[in-house]
Amino acid sequence: MTGTVIAQAIPIAISPILTRLYSPEEFGLFALYMGLAAILSVIVTGRYEQAIMLPADDDDAANLVVLSLTITVIISLLTLLLIFFTSDKIASALEKPEIEAWLLLLPVTIFLTGIYQTLNYWNNRKKQYKTLAKNRIYQSTTMSIAHIGGGFISGSGIFLIFGDLIGKFTSASFLALNTFKKDSSSFIDIRKDKQISLAKRYKKFPIFDTGAALANVSSYQIQNILFPIFYGLSSAGFYFLVLRVLQAPLSLISTSLTDVYKQKLTDPKTTENDLKRYYKKMFVFLFSIGLPPLVLFMFIGEELFSFIFGSEWQVAGEYAIILAPMFYIRFIASPLSYFLYLKEKQEINVLGNFTFLICSLASVIFFKSAEDVVIFISVTFSLTYIAYIIYSFKLSKSNL
Repeated sequence: MTGTVIAQAIPIAISPILTRLYSPEEFGLFALYMGLAAILSVIVTGRYEQAIMLPADDDDAANLVVLSLTITVIISLLTLLLIFFTSDKIASALEKPEIEAWLLLLPVTIFLTGIYQTLNYWNNRKKQYKTLAKNRIYQSTTMSIAHIGGGFISGSGIFLIFGDLIGKFTSASFLALNTFKKDSSSFIDIRKDKQISLAKRYKKFPIFDTGAALANVSSYQIQNILFPIFYGLSSAGFYFLVLRVLQAPLSLISTSLTDVYKQKLTDPKTTENDLKRYYKKMFVFLFSIGLPPLVLFMFIGEELFSFIFGSEWQVAGEYAIILAPMFYIRFIASPLSYFLYLKEKQEINVLGNFTFLICSLASVIFFKSAEDVVIFISVTFSLTYIAYIIYSFKLSKSNL
């Protein structure tokens, strides 16, 4: 968690610089690109990286790593072919012809993301928490340096993408080298027949979890894709800045906590009583550390954004006030929802995440102003996350 806090502090610290080097419109185009990349990244591994923590045998986990990486290569190549022949049509459908040249970088982005996601789970399984912490700091630092450098060069949004790619390349390379150095012996018994057997054993992940994760990511990223079309690039840029300042750090802090608890929850020695105790500890801790930021943004969010990021970003502060309660509840719900994976209740996760997606689409269909969309999302998402918290609590007490 400490490594994650440091890693997130860096891009947040430089955000006041970036908002003066890049316009809201450039951030809006970057948000559109990252929305597409985030959605594609859900399917790039077939979700088999989620299963790496589960086998008792390291040989099985290593085969899952190779399976996940193989799927990553295949999906990335297919994406490259698709974009190569249809980039102009995609840009036209998005009503943003200026993004056409950027689309060719999407396969690289999702390829590096797939490698990172897979090796992140492996290193978590091996309890390499210091390695994971360093990795996040390296990624954040290199990305931030590239973003500032690109801003001084031209202020074009393409440098925001290059910075993101540099950070992802650094992260994926660091984890690959660490895995090869410390765990190469675990990858001696790599066999296709074992990978096929494991693919069948954990078939719920691609069948159920892919849909759930795709719906979940789409429900958040759909605004980054649709805002530029319906409300202009500036609105997309404002919304993206809020995500950068609020969602990103809270999500990664909760992810780091989840990484630690995943190892405890999946330990063969963990009893049902332990599960109840871990749930309560996680809930109390998340509730406590998330409350101060919520109170801060509810009272001075608009003024804070205008002062830190510049007066032209005041609208982003208004969005932050509206979305702060939802982010707080999500911060609590996200780690606790791992009980759905632990109890293999992925189908429930599919239902919940499609609820998010339906709410996101409904917000754009039924509301004409960006502010009304943000209000609707905050309310409906908050209620859904509360349902997650309640259901996860029930699972922590069950013997299923």
